Amino acid sequence: MKRIFFPVLSAIAGALIFGLIGLLRFAGYGGNNCDVTGKSCDCFCCNMFGLRGYESCGDFGLIVGVLVGAVLGFVTHRLIKRFITK
Repeated sequence: MKRIFFPVLSAIAGALIFGLIGLLRFAGYGGNNCDVTGKSCDCFCCNMFGLRGYESCGDFGLIVGVLVGAVLGFVTHRLIKRFITK
């Protein structure tokens, strides 16, 4: 049970933390740079999701943050486990 529980828990924790950070950072970027009246939005986030401003960039930041956070959480767990068992 512990062989599965702690790696999954660390991946979920990393995904939550980095997902929230990514959502807030990219939503701020999209709201301040893409959703300005009179400017056209040509960033990759808006083109990818077909939305404008904080909606599309926030979605992109959340997805990337969750993926990166899950991988980093799992790798961090493996590194900690490796250094503790030595």
